[in-house]
Amino acid sequence: MRTASFLPPLAALAVIAFLSFSLWAWLGRPVPLPDVPGGRLQCLSYTPSHDGSSPLDADFTTSPEQVKADMARLKPITGCIRTYSSLGAQGEVVAAAAAEAGIMVQVGIWISADDKANTKEIDHALAIAAAHPGTAKNLIVGNEVLLRREMTGEKLAGIIRSVKARTDLPVTYADIFEFWRRNPAVAAEVDVVTIHVLPHWDDPTPVGIDSVQAHVRGIIDTARATFPGKAMQIGEIGWPSAGRTRGAAAPSLVNEARFLREFALQADSIGLPYNIIEGVDQPWKRLPEGTVGGYWGVLDKDRNPKFSLTGPVSEWPNWPLAAAFSAAGALLAIGAALALCKGMQVTRWFATAAAGAATATALWVFGNQAMAAAIDLSGAVWGGYLWLLSAAGGIFVARAAMGLAAFERSLPAILRWLVLIPAVTTALLIAVDGRHRDFPTIAFLLPALALILYDRVKRESNTAEGWMGGALLICGPLAIDSFENREAIAWALCCLVLAYPLRAHIVAEPARLLSVLRKQKDGNDHRHG
Repeated sequence: MRTASFLPPLAALAVIAFLSFSLWAWLGRPVPLPDVPGGRLQCLSYTPSHDGSSPLDADFTTSPEQVKADMARLKPITGCIRTYSSLGAQGEVVAAAAAEAGIMVQVGIWISADDKANTKEIDHALAIAAAHPGTAKNLIVGNEVLLRREMTGEKLAGIIRSVKARTDLPVTYADIFEFWRRNPAVAAEVDVVTIHVLPHWDDPTPVGIDSVQAHVRGIIDTARATFPGKAMQIGEIGWPSAGRTRGAAAPSLVNEARFLREFALQADSIGLPYNIIEGVDQPWKRLPEGTVGGYWGVLDKDRNPKFSLTGPVSEWPNWPLAAAFSAAGALLAIGAALALCKGMQVTRWFATAAAGAATATALWVFGNQAMAAAIDLSGAVWGGYLWLLSAAGGIFVARAAMGLAAFERSLPAILRWLVLIPAVTTALLIAVDGRHRDFPTIAFLLPALALILYDRVKRESNTAEGWMGGALLICGPLAIDSFENREAIAWALCCLVLAYPLRAHIVAEPARLLSVLRKQKDGNDHRHG
């Protein structure tokens, strides 16, 4: 009899563990992709940042040894790098290390609204080109200065003209096509038109990975038609591996690898030299651009390849560890049920194991998202809080699966607010200024489900919860920038699920406001009467 009593939990554990393994095996499956011809890319953007340091900081520095080590990592996959400034570590240190490694350099000159800084940039760049004549490939006078509205096209054209008078190297400027189109005076001065093609940042609605190569070809064809006969190159092109989805453009490891490989495969037919953004992930870019800004590299921040340029690519290469973690969650839930419950129906054993596995899976997935997004201590604390919130939600869902929710009936107000306040805050921020904000859907799914499962007690009308529910009801759908954006739709649905237990308060709030307004009106009428 005792052996028979252990069969249901063991069967539930075995089935759910198998399903977890199967799910992760599918998520981590190797995806066949076309190979990069020769396994090498033409050119890669390079900024010598380490440990999250920003090259924009006044005290930014890096050692020649670190830059030499970077060149050794990049050498097998490219023979060219593009820099963005000629000052500090980005200037002579990089040029010397690249020359030693036999890597060509597109020498960047950072142009801004500061005329004195511009003069220094130009002088240093010309000195670098003179010191490394076999390494300097061209001079890029300015990067997206027109897009940033820091200078007029006429003034930039004059700067380019002055640089051309001092060098025999080809001189160019780099920006997205729209600002080339608006400033033909700049195109008239450069030797080469350098355009940026960054589909993930396209407005108003970026295209998805399935149609992006045709989209890229369309931009290039338009640029060629606008500047017929003008030499042209692609100064930046790429796809991020992490961060929020915009429109149909979903960042992922497989999508980044697919974009680069498919583009490199058609580069010969396009007939333009190209530069991939970028060689190494730049964690510091998460501050101005959100999580997505830090994950455009071919190498990760530790200088390890994120994927191979040939052969299949896996989105979750360490999926066996994730599968084991999910199975451990099911085991933990079954163990808790054996300790807390004297006997359960077979369906409850399966529900309990599924709740444990789902909790562990959510924690694994969101843990990766939180680590990718965390910029500093505050970001780590916020990510840790949401991770613990997801764990707590999973515990309450598992207790409901065991049948223990019937004894608790409703979650205490403090627990509801620990979920609702961050959810409402996040929903408002994403709705109002969501371009660079991630969707923390995974973190709120289990807490949202717990709120519904424990919503069994009719409570008195609560003004605060009515307003919070209304905010979720409105702001969630406002995050949808395209019906192709599955991540945004999932977030909107999560907000609606969070608002559902507050439906009575949401409905009651307009009636309460009307009642208050009537009383005020009656009071005013009485005083005037």
